[in-house]
Amino acid sequence: MEPNKSPEALYVPAEGREPGLRPRRRWGLYAGIGVAVIAVAGTGVVLASRSSAPKEDKQATKPPLEFRMADFVTPGQRKLRFDLSVPGTLQPVSQAIVRSKVSASVESVAVREGDPVAPGQVLVLLDTATLQAARNERAAALAQAHANLAQAEKTREQNAQLLRRNFIAQSAYDSADASWQAQAAAEQMARAQLEQAEIQLADARVRAPIGGRVARRFVQPGEKVGPDGQLLSIVDLSRLEVQAQAPIAEVARLQPGAPVDVEVEGLSGQRFRGVLERINPSADPGSRSINLYVALANDRQLLRAGMFATLRLNLESDRPMLTLPDEAVREEAGQRWVWVYKDGRLARRVVSTGRRDEQAHVIQMLGGVEAGDQVLASRFDDLRDGALATIATPKGTEAAASASAGAPKAN
Repeated sequence: MEPNKSPEALYVPAEGREPGLRPRRRWGLYAGIGVAVIAVAGTGVVLASRSSAPKEDKQATKPPLEFRMADFVTPGQRKLRFDLSVPGTLQPVSQAIVRSKVSASVESVAVREGDPVAPGQVLVLLDTATLQAARNERAAALAQAHANLAQAEKTREQNAQLLRRNFIAQSAYDSADASWQAQAAAEQMARAQLEQAEIQLADARVRAPIGGRVARRFVQPGEKVGPDGQLLSIVDLSRLEVQAQAPIAEVARLQPGAPVDVEVEGLSGQRFRGVLERINPSADPGSRSINLYVALANDRQLLRAGMFATLRLNLESDRPMLTLPDEAVREEAGQRWVWVYKDGRLARRVVSTGRRDEQAHVIQMLGGVEAGDQVLASRFDDLRDGALATIATPKGTEAAASASAGAPKAN
């Protein structure tokens, strides 16, 4: 700037002037604003890109889950022992319906339901008036027949003597002999009828055919019963059996003499030991099942006929099956699954299962896993399908591997 000249003297109109001090200041201001706008825009882009990053990248940044080799199991082949549960009903091995053998009125009944009885004990007395009269009649008929036989025998002997002296013809002797034989037969028939009347008279005293307890009483004193009429029902509770029906597919694995655990309804907490005694040779036409009969001792008299029971028969599969330990299988809402380690990740696989071996604590695998899969057996929380995972190598194994790598090779 020249001396003694004011700043206004330096101003030149826009027409034909060269750029002066003020235009330069405007261009600098515009440049600064542009830089600021670009910076703000860049910051927004960076923030937007960060906020829209996929969740997979965040997960990828997390360290993988570390497990031990002992946490995993491999499905294996083995024969299973499993329980076959079938329902059944208790029934006495020995039971009897006491029936009347004669037609008579009931005089007295010596027992009621629940009473114990011994073999041969008198249980019911029937009216014997008619039976006694019939017995007396048969006895008189026998006496008459015996007398007739004696007279016929005497006549026969006389005719025999006369025949030897030729006083009578042979035909006369034959007639006397035939009469004697007829009277002998009549005497035998009368004797038999007397014995029958005496048996009927004895049958008026009804005795217990077996020992046990009275299960039901069908008559009361004063009632008239006929031949084969029901009087009492007796059951022997000392030895019972359970009749149950088993599926045809399982019967081939059963053999008579096998031990059986029996659970009886109403006696919770108590188990009884029985023996498979018989297997029906034919299937039931309606259910297509096979009847089983399990003998059961009842020394303490806790069991009663008609109780419902459940048989548990321990069977073994006829071939090896693919199995996993129980703790490797998870279950929730009726669905079962396992965690499988493959290619550095955990995979959640739904599986289908079969029978369970309660003794070995393994379960049959029908689908979802294969032999050789590494299945997580230990329990862990917050596992996710597809999560990164790794199996830590034991230090002893690493040291052995290093020593093996550093050892000189044999020629």
